[in-house]
Amino acid sequence: MTIQSPNGRLSELERVQHLLKTLGLSDEEITIYLKLVDKPSGDSVDQILTSYGVQAAKGEAAVKDLAEHGLIRVVSNRAEAIEPKVFLGALLDHRRQQMEKGMGEAQTIASELERILEPVYLEGRLGIRPEELLEPLRDLREMEVRTTGLIASATSSISIFAQTFGWFEKIREAFHQAKERGVKTRVLMAALDEPAALRLKELKEMGVAIRKPKEEWHPVRGTIVDGQELVFLIWATHKTQAPKPIYYRPHYTRNPGLIRIFEDAFEKRWESSEQL
Repeated sequence: MTIQSPNGRLSELERVQHLLKTLGLSDEEITIYLKLVDKPSGDSVDQILTSYGVQAAKGEAAVKDLAEHGLIRVVSNRAEAIEPKVFLGALLDHRRQQMEKGMGEAQTIASELERILEPVYLEGRLGIRPEELLEPLRDLREMEVRTTGLIASATSSISIFAQTFGWFEKIREAFHQAKERGVKTRVLMAALDEPAALRLKELKEMGVAIRKPKEEWHPVRGTIVDGQELVFLIWATHKTQAPKPIYYRPHYTRNPGLIRIFEDAFEKRWESSEQL
């Protein structure tokens, strides 16, 4: 690896070093691996740290990283280079994982920036405030937190539509407090399993009005509070059809038109439903 290439170009060793650095290895990692390539029986870690021309701290970190990523083999304080083909495959896998992680972080940042900047852009150009129609929520966890807050601030009515109301435990305390304040509470649900039946029993003991729709359950769940605020979610797959059902992004709204649509649908189903 010391042959000079024609036309005064980089030596083969320099070319290899350059390519390995392009793949993300540090100078210390490159030095250690290339020296071990020339040593069929490997070398002791102590020898690497004292004779390979690397600083002890950086060399120790490099040996650890190379071993953790499967780029060298360390047994009984002795390091060996693995076969270049295997080494490069492991290096590419590590690089791919880093890129995927970086892309995931970049997508999260982009989503947050879009949430902040898009309303400013649309309001300034079109006079539209998207959040007055629909405010997207990040995930089910954020939906449950928002729902708990709405229930905690309810003054007159709470209308909930949920197939099994599996998230009741997460809002139980706020729900109890709303009942104590005299808030009218109604729940449309279909008790399909034993846990749902236990929730049904607890809700009835609290004095919550509960009914079961006669028609097939719509893949929607949500909460309407005081006829002024709504949180809802639409399922794309049925819970009985997939181990982990897919859902569309949850949303929150104060838009009177959208809330009226959900309220009218709730009232219609309530009137045609049966007592549980």
